[in-house]
Amino acid sequence: MEQQGYTNNNLINGAGLAPSYSTAIYARFSKDDGNIGDSSSIETQRLMLERYCRDNGYRIYDFYKDDGYSGLSFDRPDFQRLLKDVEAGKVNLVITKDQSRLGRDYIMTGYITEVVFGDKNVRYIAINDGADTANPANSDFMPFRNIINNLYSKDLSRKVKSAKRQRALSGKYGRPNVPYGYKKAPNSNSQLVIDEEAAEVVKRIFRMSLEGSGTFAIGKALTNERILTPAAYKTKAGLNGFEHVNRGKGEEYFYTWKFATIKNILHDRTYAGDTVSLKFETVNYRTRKVAAVPKDKRIVFKDTHEPIVSRDDFERVQQLIEVRHRKQKRYNVENVFRGLVFCAACGKRMNVNNCNMKAAGKTWVLRTIYRCATHYINSLDCERYNYIYYNDLYEQILESVKGIMELMKDDEAVLELTQRKSTEKTDRKMLLAEKAKSEKRLGGLTAIIRKLYEDYSAGALTEKNYLGLLQGYQAEQKTLDERLAVVNADLAKSDDYGDRLNKLKSLALSYSECKALTAEMLNQLIERIEIGYPETTGNGKNRKVIRQEINIIYRFINTNI
Repeated sequence: MEQQGYTNNNLINGAGLAPSYSTAIYARFSKDDGNIGDSSSIETQRLMLERYCRDNGYRIYDFYKDDGYSGLSFDRPDFQRLLKDVEAGKVNLVITKDQSRLGRDYIMTGYITEVVFGDKNVRYIAINDGADTANPANSDFMPFRNIINNLYSKDLSRKVKSAKRQRALSGKYGRPNVPYGYKKAPNSNSQLVIDEEAAEVVKRIFRMSLEGSGTFAIGKALTNERILTPAAYKTKAGLNGFEHVNRGKGEEYFYTWKFATIKNILHDRTYAGDTVSLKFETVNYRTRKVAAVPKDKRIVFKDTHEPIVSRDDFERVQQLIEVRHRKQKRYNVENVFRGLVFCAACGKRMNVNNCNMKAAGKTWVLRTIYRCATHYINSLDCERYNYIYYNDLYEQILESVKGIMELMKDDEAVLELTQRKSTEKTDRKMLLAEKAKSEKRLGGLTAIIRKLYEDYSAGALTEKNYLGLLQGYQAEQKTLDERLAVVNADLAKSDDYGDRLNKLKSLALSYSECKALTAEMLNQLIERIEIGYPETTGNGKNRKVIRQEINIIYRFINTNI
């Protein structure tokens, strides 16, 4: 529909106008423009453009504005409306405060002023730059000014990226939004504190995962109980920026949990007390395309805030997610050992399958079996076929777990275990000295890499030299981190066995009344179950297993009892 007149001034029918021009005045402002003002700068531009039109007798067709949009993007609502009006012949003069208001990408800005405007015989004026396409002498410098505007954005992008990295290296929480279950401390935007109400839901999500539930099952349970989703919870709490999630979808959408939401919560190290920075970075300052940073390249600071779940539970959930698969309907048992069963010979995880076994006469019986497939893939890694029937495994594990629970009730037996382990301590003095030396060097490397990046950002180092030096320092970091992990593991084994045994004891006693095995119980108590080769007699349907070693590695103590 034809514009009915620009009513914010008296230029439509005033005297002394230039009737051959139908003028579009355009204003834009964004964060790219630095600290030159705020959104009121749009109003400042409007007043300037109106005054210019009034002084020169240009008839204003309409005012177009884009507040909060980058000059590197041309997908701006009012700018697109302006182009449509140009295409329709409604506008033949476009005026901006300067060329950067039109855009900062020199390729696209040049294309619009020279091709789009040129094809439609549209005149373009940038007031502060003195640019006017109707005057060749004033427009010759326009391409160079477009390049300068583009370089400004490129330099600004590099400075912003450098500032974000420096903030990340400080270990402070720097994102505007906080994960569900947390809120920002009243006196600090860079410190997280627990939001008790939402944290209870997070704890439940991790607890259900430990019990063997998948993301779909967890989401369905929360949806059925009408628990607010994270976005809905934050919106109801009065936080801004989440209203779009439920826009036009109705009240029920507030309670509809998506599996992706559950998955993101279960993978977020924030809940274990860590701050992870630089998960994403802008790979192209023009398109603003964002890419995920590889996990080994992210900046991680441990124990920066109070965790919602223990580190042991968080890491256990990651292991379960890695191996979890949907329960097959054809199995005639509930697989409570999912992800826990390994071949003692090759160390590979064993797979669960069904096996039709011939019984008396012509009858067949369906039995669930754990098998190691490595023997058939590479017999050098696993020399013999290894298997165990699910029911046999269940009975032996149930008996062993009951024995452990009885043992944990005996304080004298637990004390004897602790004292026996203390006699196996390694040379802690040498380990502690090596740990201190490695940690000191790692701290020095972090400072070196930070300084290296600052020199590169300041232009004191070429990209080639920067990457070459960085690669060497990062390789040394990796070697030290790997060795430090081994040293810490040895120290843990030799130092706090009693504390770790007490953790296992506390959990074991909480299940002391259980009469059957559950996925929750096994995942809380057991790290892995190692199955040795079966010793058998007979052949075919007469074959019987007479002996098979099963080694249970318990959590916390990382060994059998």
